Amino acid sequence: MIGNKISNITDRGYDFEGVVKWYANRADVVLLFFDPDKPGTTGETLSILTNSLVGMEHKLHIILNKSDQFRKIHDFARAYGSLCWNLSKVIQRKDLPRIYTMCLPPDYRTKAAKDRLEVSSDSDRDSGESDSLGQGLMDLQTSREDVVKEVRNAPKRRIDNEITRLSDSLQLLQMHCKILDTLLASYRSVMWKYRLLLAASVASSCGLVSASVVLSLPLEVSIGGGIGAGFICSGLAAWQRHSLRAQATNLISPANLESTFQQVYARRIAENDEFVTSLWIRVREHLKMGLNVPDFESTRRLPSSDMAALEHILEFDVPALRRKVTPMLNTIK
Repeated sequence: MIGNKISNITDRGYDFEGVVKWYANRADVVLLFFDPDKPGTTGETLSILTNSLVGMEHKLHIILNKSDQFRKIHDFARAYGSLCWNLSKVIQRKDLPRIYTMCLPPDYRTKAAKDRLEVSSDSDRDSGESDSLGQGLMDLQTSREDVVKEVRNAPKRRIDNEITRLSDSLQLLQMHCKILDTLLASYRSVMWKYRLLLAASVASSCGLVSASVVLSLPLEVSIGGGIGAGFICSGLAAWQRHSLRAQATNLISPANLESTFQQVYARRIAENDEFVTSLWIRVREHLKMGLNVPDFESTRRLPSSDMAALEHILEFDVPALRRKVTPMLNTIK
């Protein structure tokens, strides 16, 4: 469970984001609490949401805590709206996930809290208003029970979470392979054009030297022509190596990575597919850090049979696993 009242990472003495990610990866339910007095997102909370908890939407539950402390319904609405507004800046989705509310159960509320709710309700009745949050405590209690239910059912959801994690990893791998394969296809295309050009130049040079010998031209002419042709072919080969290096540098540049993604996933981007965009944000950072010119030039394209096997797993095997665990999940009470 992570709160938003947290100090800077530099004050902790350890990698807080890394620790949160380590625990979140191994947890079956992640609860992210926000207090009603400060429902905004601090810089560190922003980093946690965008770095440590990315890709864990299936088990992340956002909770507005201490909701029974509000005296007026419009106070609750203001805090809830402020939280939604701040979350919309960091959660790249068209629709925000459900925001749960948490409150103390009636038996555990202090006498002061009960008196405060009663006074609030009495003042509302005296003034003719009906916006006291005390009248909505049943809804708050229901939401609280939903959170408790999710926590208690966490062990039973372990298998489903593992399947989701597997599916997420496979889709990341698939996008990584598609982007990299497209880049390599462009690089190999240019490389083979250069090789054909060099081969044609060498063949032409050999042809000229052979023709000079057949025509019984002076030996000096044949030797000079051979040396000149050799220099030309060597210069052409050096120019091609430099051009290929520049081509590789351009292909793995951030701007071209973005362009390649838009080209490969043009249809899904046109359909405003938020999931593929969220996947790309994660894949893009790995590509930027992992790609360099020497490794890129020596990388081989993934066989089409392996790509087909990966697509088969995502399309058939993963759904089959989900169907097998569905009966067990339906028994969760």
